Amino acid sequence: MVNLNLCLLTFSLSLCTFTAFADDLVAVNYYAESLCPDCLAFSKGPMNVAIDKVGSIFTLTYVPSGNAKLQSDGTLKCQHGPMECLINKVDACLLHYYPDRKDFWPFIHCMDEEGQEQDLEVGSNCAKQQGLDWDKIKTCTDGSLGTQLQMMAYNTTANLEPPHRYTPWVTVNGKHDAQAEGFALISVICKAYTGPNKPDACSSL
Repeated sequence: MVNLNLCLLTFSLSLCTFTAFADDLVAVNYYAESLCPDCLAFSKGPMNVAIDKVGSIFTLTYVPSGNAKLQSDGTLKCQHGPMECLINKVDACLLHYYPDRKDFWPFIHCMDEEGQEQDLEVGSNCAKQQGLDWDKIKTCTDGSLGTQLQMMAYNTTANLEPPHRYTPWVTVNGKHDAQAEGFALISVICKAYTGPNKPDACSSL
């Protein structure tokens, strides 16, 4: 059963209308960090294609923390520097207010198009393009709520079993699947899906 309570905590189950029954949907969790080159390539390639081709048969939980490390003062140090921590926090706030994949993924895709040049100005522009409330996202990012959400994403990633070793890290129905971290993602999702109305992309595999 899809746990919709996660949406209220921030992370991103898609609640759009699907042609499949909710209980049949494949649960894909994507653990990422905003400025990671491999994550950017995966998001713009395999994940984006999967959403387009077989998005009706899987939910996506996006967790923006990746390889961040908890420091002795309680703050996080991100692999690709302070800007990555900031954009991870933007993403966490985005997911808090916009848990529907049809809302959050176009924003993330827009940001990813800027690669490692992402910043708050890019975030503002992407929010406007997607019709999202940037002021609300930015207020969250600047305040204690953003810090809380960022730590939740970190703790979710830190509690993975087995522990993640790199990013992007993808689990399918709760289990890590390295094949899903490339263009085999569609194949993995199609094989995991046991419900009706398989997309055409599944029949060509």
